[in-house]
Amino acid sequence: MTGELKSFRRPSLSPEEGKAAAERALAIPLSERAEHVRDCHLDDPETLLSILKTLVAECAARPTFVLEEADFLYRYLDSIHPQYPLDAFLLDEHSYFLGESARIAGNMSRNLCLRDEARRWLDRAESAFLLTVNPTANLAKVSYQRLALRTEERQFEEVLELLPRLIQTFEEQDMPADALKCRFLQGVALRETDRRDEALTLYEEIAERAQALGEGGLLGSAYVDLMQLHALRGEAEKAFDLAGEATPLLRRFNNRTDLAKLQIGLGYLYHAIGRLPEAIEAFRAAQQEFAEIDMRADIAALQLVVADALLELDQPQKAEWEIRAALPVIEEYELVPEGLAALTLLRESLRRRQIDRGALRELHGYFPEAG
Repeated sequence: MTGELKSFRRPSLSPEEGKAAAERALAIPLSERAEHVRDCHLDDPETLLSILKTLVAECAARPTFVLEEADFLYRYLDSIHPQYPLDAFLLDEHSYFLGESARIAGNMSRNLCLRDEARRWLDRAESAFLLTVNPTANLAKVSYQRLALRTEERQFEEVLELLPRLIQTFEEQDMPADALKCRFLQGVALRETDRRDEALTLYEEIAERAQALGEGGLLGSAYVDLMQLHALRGEAEKAFDLAGEATPLLRRFNNRTDLAKLQIGLGYLYHAIGRLPEAIEAFRAAQQEFAEIDMRADIAALQLVVADALLELDQPQKAEWEIRAALPVIEEYELVPEGLAALTLLRESLRRRQIDRGALRELHGYFPEAG
């Protein structure tokens, strides 16, 4: 098993017809789609498989779009449950589609820093997958998303403890790409606990494995992480070389999230070698990428990094503006419960018009992608 649906009945549509039906469905605005569901074949497995494949492919480029579509699909499938054929295998099929749409919604909610929503979606996914014939692979995918949430919330000891069993599960299920994704979480945990040499070695191993598997998307992501680590170490030549290797892969797979992280890595590099204006320019480019895919929390995190650089350039007024723009978003998304003390100190220093740089650095240190 690879976590993909194994259909137990002959579909009413061929794969080509299902793909065409999926394209027609996705072309109808969500506000109007409910009126056309009968024409969209949303109860046909080939249509649903094509829709889910499209959503997975768009995750790194259009997270808000994917979340809205997955939300619609889940609620539609949930609403037709009583009318769905009750043959045991077809019930398994319905549960799979319900669980997978919820899992995708949970993934996108997490990427958009809607963490409470992500947990609710992952709970829905788990409850649906438990009704399928062989849930192990799909439940492992849900577990991966939960560990990714823990990583973002800086629960690094728990992540490092739980990852080996999850990696083993994916390997036993013959899902090497998913096992490799887990190692990215391990790399983040190592990097954020000041074990950067170990993280560097791990990401080099990830890149080699991704290349061997022919996983170009994961290879591009590994290059970004390696580039960021070399940038933090001020190793300009290696960082620039990796940026050059990563960029075409990220563009090929339309991975706009990692394209933004690549710009962040360049910002790190310019900062490390003392070229602060170029660092700020790179961070701004990353913010623009995030803005175009509606990742507001990441923009706010980078505003703190930019503010820190502006303070180094002796531009406190501009730095204050960046911080004041970032704090409402950070508070809205409840991004740093672990950094509440630093957030309070920073807010108080703004009131006194004397920025507490220690609190600022501590706070933006809670965002892995923002350093």
